[in-house]
Amino acid sequence: MGWSVLSSIAMQSRIFRVDKAGAATGLGPLEARVMDVVWNIAGWASVNDVVAKLQYKRGEKPLAYTTVKTVLQNLADKRHLKKRSAGKANEFRAVQSRDEFQRSIIDDVVGPLFRTQRNPLLAHIAGELAANEECLADFERLLAEKRAERADA
Repeated sequence: MGWSVLSSIAMQSRIFRVDKAGAATGLGPLEARVMDVVWNIAGWASVNDVVAKLQYKRGEKPLAYTTVKTVLQNLADKRHLKKRSAGKANEFRAVQSRDEFQRSIIDDVVGPLFRTQRNPLLAHIAGELAANEECLADFERLLAEKRAERADA
């Protein structure tokens, strides 16, 4: 894969990251934790709502109210959250569902690769799928579903 493809991925509206667990994300670690809470609330949430629902590992120091407020504001500035006034406080709501957000991350990464590096990308995916029967079965099921959708259209 050429540097130009990687550069175009990095220059998208969000930065693609791989977290400590190896999962793809467009969010930093604190942003991901806060977004998880907002997605689980599934509606408008105040800073206090988010602070109250954040979960911590044993011995982990709770995040300060101001830290959570800043993260929520940053997510709103990045257009991941909508913001509205609720009296003297603000409330936030996710712009996209968790699934929509995850799909958009995949589109941001795979889309340019598919357009510019199709054969190497497909060869890599085929190799990964062939190494795991369960993944291969999932892929074959998804492919059959997409073919059926196309035939119905």
